[in-house]
Amino acid sequence: MSNGLGISGVPLDNVSMQQALDRIEGFIRSGGMHQVATANVDYLVNATTDLEYRRSLCMCDLVLADGMPIVWASRLLRVPLRERVAGSDLVPQLALLSSQKGYRIFLLGASPAISEAAARRMEILSPGVRIVGRLSPPVRPLDEFENGPILEAIERAKPDILLVAFGSPKQEKWISRNRHLLKAHVAIGIGGSLEFLAKSVPRAPAWMQEIGMEWLFRMWKEPRRLAPRYLRDAVWLGRNLPTEILKNLLSRPGHSGLRFSVSAIGAVHIIGIEGAMTGPELPKLGYLLSEAAVGSGPVVLDLTATSHIGVDGLWTLAGLLRKASRQGCELWLAGLSSSLLRTLRVARFENLISSAVSPFDAVKQVSRGRLQINLELGENWATCRIGGDLSPGARTTLEQICQYVRMAHQHFDFDANGIADFDPSVSLSPARPSGRAGYVDAPQVKTAGVA
Repeated sequence: MSNGLGISGVPLDNVSMQQALDRIEGFIRSGGMHQVATANVDYLVNATTDLEYRRSLCMCDLVLADGMPIVWASRLLRVPLRERVAGSDLVPQLALLSSQKGYRIFLLGASPAISEAAARRMEILSPGVRIVGRLSPPVRPLDEFENGPILEAIERAKPDILLVAFGSPKQEKWISRNRHLLKAHVAIGIGGSLEFLAKSVPRAPAWMQEIGMEWLFRMWKEPRRLAPRYLRDAVWLGRNLPTEILKNLLSRPGHSGLRFSVSAIGAVHIIGIEGAMTGPELPKLGYLLSEAAVGSGPVVLDLTATSHIGVDGLWTLAGLLRKASRQGCELWLAGLSSSLLRTLRVARFENLISSAVSPFDAVKQVSRGRLQINLELGENWATCRIGGDLSPGARTTLEQICQYVRMAHQHFDFDANGIADFDPSVSLSPARPSGRAGYVDAPQVKTAGVA
């Protein structure tokens, strides 16, 4: 079973409620700050047109499927999610976890009355729950928030779990913008979950929740507020989801395997991906990226030989982007075919990761004035790959180095596709330097020309 899938630019983790709680506990134990989102169809709709929001969801450490339509869509995409993990169910479970293990919870958002009522309800349901702070900032646009007092209150409380009830997409954007300043281990956007706990908004009967019809109950209770939103979501699903499903089905591979290769041009690592980006081999990409990103050097994913990107492959790409960001390295895609470009476009995963026509073009882009050289020497052979920007002085030096290496080795493979206006046929002229010993006559030189 896949670890997740990507739908309309949103990566969704394939976890049960218990697995989600285990992951959150792991975040707390590991330290640092982690963001969790509970995504429903409205998240997909908003992510379609809001690039910042889409990026913030892709950078989340855990995205839960809060909505049965998403679970049903995953089945049609043939990567079925285990179950719906609703934020309104998650919050009481976190309160229970707090009462059992002493985790500290801070409630941010909702009105003061609802926040207080929700806290009392949590204390009744889970005696011993540790609610270390509550704050209800004035309702205003995100760009007008006075973040200083909010961040100071959170820092004083030192929570393990920060529950943010601003509503989506405001809560996810706020967490994303401030995650480097938040003194909490986990920040979760919970939407209207505090209203459910406070019983200011009733939940559907259990049987309606089980069959995925809670949305109908909510619309019946709040028709003026929710009917327009649900209608918009339904229209969006009808227009967009069939295209994603059809594209995924038509481009599915037969039995194409997945193979990886790793090479480097100086500090730039290139991970080649051959075959179909789907299936159980995908987690290896995360390990390869972690190894390649040591030292914060740029990493290029070469998709020239990639035949297909599945919905689990889209989820993997979002994970690689997040991992690269955490490790402080730049991530690029290169060699995308027209079919792969259409896949990314239909699934709204384009523009999330920088791309280039070819791996060497990506090397030139990430080098930004720096020359990247990778030279390997054997007993009778040598290979040299270069990329980036080549100053006149460096050009002369590089030509001298190449002349020396080619004359000292019987076989010399030279690739200069990563350098503009560098002609290896001129730079590697057959003239042999005079007065130098140890050179081999008539070496075999293989060169790759400039694109």
